[in-house]
Amino acid sequence: MVKTTEHKPDGKEEEKPMADLEKILREVSYPGRGIVIGRSADGKKAVIAYFIMGRSTNSRNRIFVTEGNGIRTEAFDPSKMEDPSLII
Repeated sequence: MVKTTEHKPDGKEEEKPMADLEKILREVSYPGRGIVIGRSADGKKAVIAYFIMGRSTNSRNRIFVTEGNGIRTEAFDPSKMEDPSLII
């Protein structure tokens, strides 16, 4: 079991079981968007992940692409794009 450390206001620390992200996502019919923040398995690096999901054909047609030092979304298949505002 993965554990996390909670830092209390009084300076004490308490180990608690970490939420099982896979279990949480499986129990939700539509998670939408999410941000996951944590540490690498060795605890030496920060890890941040962002995800988006889609219900409509247009929303499921988006992908992340790198641009400079960042990322953005674009249509995976431009021929299937119905409403460009849903690609954002």
